[in-house]
Amino acid sequence: MIKTNTPPFTKTWLLVSGLTAGLCCSSLAFAAVDADTAARLNGDLTPLGAIRAANADGSIPAWTGEVVNAELAENGGRIDPFAGEKPQVQITAANYQQYKEQLTEGQVALFEKYPDTFRMDVYPTHRTHAAPQYVYDNTFKNATRAQLDATGNSVDNAYGGIPFPVPQNGSEVVWNHLLRWVGEGAFKEYVSVTVQDNGALGHGGGDLWETYPYYAKDGSIETFNGNLLELLLIYNKPTRRKGEVILLQDPMDQASTPRQAWQYIPGQRRVRRAPTIAFDTPNAQFNGQATYDNAFMFNGSPERYDWTLAGKKEMYIPYNNNHLIQAFSEGDSKIREIATPHHPNPDYERWEKHRVWVLDATLKEGKRHVYAKRRFYLDEDSWAIVATDIYDGRGNLWRVGFASMLNAYDLPGTLIRGNWHTDLQNGAYAFNEIDTKPIKLYKGEEHGFYTPSNVRKLSRR
Repeated sequence: MIKTNTPPFTKTWLLVSGLTAGLCCSSLAFAAVDADTAARLNGDLTPLGAIRAANADGSIPAWTGEVVNAELAENGGRIDPFAGEKPQVQITAANYQQYKEQLTEGQVALFEKYPDTFRMDVYPTHRTHAAPQYVYDNTFKNATRAQLDATGNSVDNAYGGIPFPVPQNGSEVVWNHLLRWVGEGAFKEYVSVTVQDNGALGHGGGDLWETYPYYAKDGSIETFNGNLLELLLIYNKPTRRKGEVILLQDPMDQASTPRQAWQYIPGQRRVRRAPTIAFDTPNAQFNGQATYDNAFMFNGSPERYDWTLAGKKEMYIPYNNNHLIQAFSEGDSKIREIATPHHPNPDYERWEKHRVWVLDATLKEGKRHVYAKRRFYLDEDSWAIVATDIYDGRGNLWRVGFASMLNAYDLPGTLIRGNWHTDLQNGAYAFNEIDTKPIKLYKGEEHGFYTPSNVRKLSRR
């Protein structure tokens, strides 16, 4: 495993959003912000809580809320609206030290471990994340009404927007990721691959339905059913898992109602409770190279960690990766071309400089998880986790992860697709949610679709 020069979580960073240094702590503030603070969402902050202005040298532009005006491709995919651009900077093992302040520990480790293959092509920055007006309106309401419970494991009085657009602690920030804007629902046909150190590929994947009741446009805080996510996955790869079904219901109140999960295995012909589909249980798709809570960079209950807000930085992150994501749908040969050993092919990656929130997760005393410490980097505009450094119990950097961000201008919004985690110990990586067809963004399915009884019906077809 990689020993870092700087012990994890010892750096301090400047908070640049007008928050005070006293907010960089793990203690919880349970009260919503006051009206004057919320008014910043119509002033120096964007409607979702990011800094509206450009950075000092203009390399990060001001946020305008303008949405790319482009048609979908013939196959329904989102075209690359910036296809004509060229990299402004190419960061390699030869020069990465010049840019180290804007790099994650994981990026530095990749340059040092794979100097001949890993590079970062840095393009002009485009702040393309946006949302419908109703999401902005609900975010403004949430600012003065949303609260964490005493455990930090449940959000009260929030609906249809970012719950804590002016966060006061780390727990609020991780909930902003869990409740980030991704639309009302989606259907995905995808594969996941495990890329071994020698380049050999192992495949998984299937058909995936997701509905986000929290963001139902025609809903309200009074009619909300309490689930932030409802998910149904039917595997078609590998052959040994074909027909297997996973069903999830993730409540917003994780304190009193943990994740509800079921699994159908064709050989058993039964729908059974599956409480282990969570936390650090190894995801069977990846031969031990990823845990269930690596999906979407982090998902599920935050209860096993203490969350500390470290501040905000300017960093190079994957963004507007439409070229990469559109290429996935060109077939297995293209996926093999992209899924090169140790990390994805740099020819397909696009990196941009953005401001990110830096969030540290340290395993609570008495709790267990294979990841003792994790550092997450959240895009300030979308609240999506776009990068992560993961440490083992000895303080060694173990796995590093990145999320390719799709500019879904038809939504509008930016979505995590094609996220990957490299294991620095064995050289393999898990490459998750590679879209074989462009994702369908729509209202989603009704609640009855995400029930054990419906899984039984689907299994009989």
